[in-house]
Amino acid sequence: MRRGLGQQLYDDATQFRVQREFSPEVAIRAGALPYNHPPFEAALFVPFTLVPYPLAFALWDLVNFVMLIALPFFLAAHLSQLQKYPWPLWVLASVAFFPIFAALLQGQDAILLLLLYALAFVCLKGNRDVLAGGWLALGLFKPQLLLPLVVLFLVQGRKKILSGFLPIAAILLLVSVAIVGKEGMLLYPHYVMHLENTLARGAIVPSDMPNLRGALAIFFPGTPPHIVAVILVISLGLLLFTASECRKVFGKNLVELEFSLAAIATVLVSYHALIYDLSVLMVPVLLLADELLAGKRWGRHRVLMMVAMTTFFLPPLQVILSIRNQWAGILGWVLLLWLYGIAKEISFLTTSRGQPSEMRESV
Repeated sequence: MRRGLGQQLYDDATQFRVQREFSPEVAIRAGALPYNHPPFEAALFVPFTLVPYPLAFALWDLVNFVMLIALPFFLAAHLSQLQKYPWPLWVLASVAFFPIFAALLQGQDAILLLLLYALAFVCLKGNRDVLAGGWLALGLFKPQLLLPLVVLFLVQGRKKILSGFLPIAAILLLVSVAIVGKEGMLLYPHYVMHLENTLARGAIVPSDMPNLRGALAIFFPGTPPHIVAVILVISLGLLLFTASECRKVFGKNLVELEFSLAAIATVLVSYHALIYDLSVLMVPVLLLADELLAGKRWGRHRVLMMVAMTTFFLPPLQVILSIRNQWAGILGWVLLLWLYGIAKEISFLTTSRGQPSEMRESV
C-alpha cells in the first residue's frame, strides 16, 4: 500500500515477493503466507512499514499491551467483584489467557477485536446500542467473528445497533474500494473462498480451529463436502438456540450472560478461527468470573463454566493441542460445554427471578 500497489494486495506472487523482502531467511515457506483480511485493515499497518520488521513487531505488541491495560478501565465499573483488584492483575490474567499470549507471540490483531468487544459490551450495558454498533463495525476486519454477534443482538430486539453499524461499515467499504479498486473488492470474496477450498497450501488446518469446524475435523480430516453441510446445519441450529436463550434475559438486566453466550456462539460458528482469535473470549471470562465470585451457590453448571474457562489458562495443554499437534479443534468441544453452562445459568436465573424469595432459597 505504501508503494501504491494496493490493487495487487491479493496477488499471491506480489505478496510473496514483498514478504521475502523483510523475511528472506524463512525457509519453511515456498509461497506467501496469505493476507486474507479485508483491504481497509492493511491501512492500519502502513505506519509500521516505515521501520524494520523486528521493531515493527515490537511496536505492535506494545500497542497491544496498551489495549490490554485499557480493558480494566473500561470494564471495572461493571464488575463489582473484580474492581477490587488492581489493574496490573487484570493485565497479568489477560496475558495468562493462552489465546492472548498466542496473539502477542505472533503479532496478531485479535487483541484489537477484544477491545472492540469490550467497548461494545460497555455500550450495550448502558443501553447505547447505536454506539455499540459503531464499535462492532470497526471489527469487520474479522467478519466471521463479528457478523454472527451482530445478528444475535438484532434477534434480541437491539435494532438500533444497525444505526451505528451500517454507516461505519459503509465507510470501511469505501476505504477498501479506494485501496484495491472495484474489481479488487469483487474478487476478494472469491480469493477468500479459494484459500479455504485449497487450505492455502497448508496454511489453513481445519483440525487446528477451536470452533465447530475444528471440532468435527478432528474426526473427519480434510473436512469433506458433506461435513461442511453438517457444520452449516449445526451452526444454524446453534445460532437459533443461542438467540432463544438470549431472549430469555430480555429486560432482566443480565447483559453479562447475554453477551457471553452470544460471543461464545459466534466463535463456534465462525468457520475460520485460530487459537489467538479466542482472545475475544477474555470479555466473557471477566464477566463470568465476576458472576462466579458474587454467587453463593455452586451448581453443576457453574462448575462446568469454571472448568471450561480454566482450560484456556493451562499453557502445557494449549501448547500440546495447538502448537505441537494442531488439534485445537478439541477446544471447540470445550466451548460447547462452556456455552451449555451459561445457558443453564440463564435458565436458572430467569426461572428463579420469577419465583417468591422463599422458593428461590430452596432452589
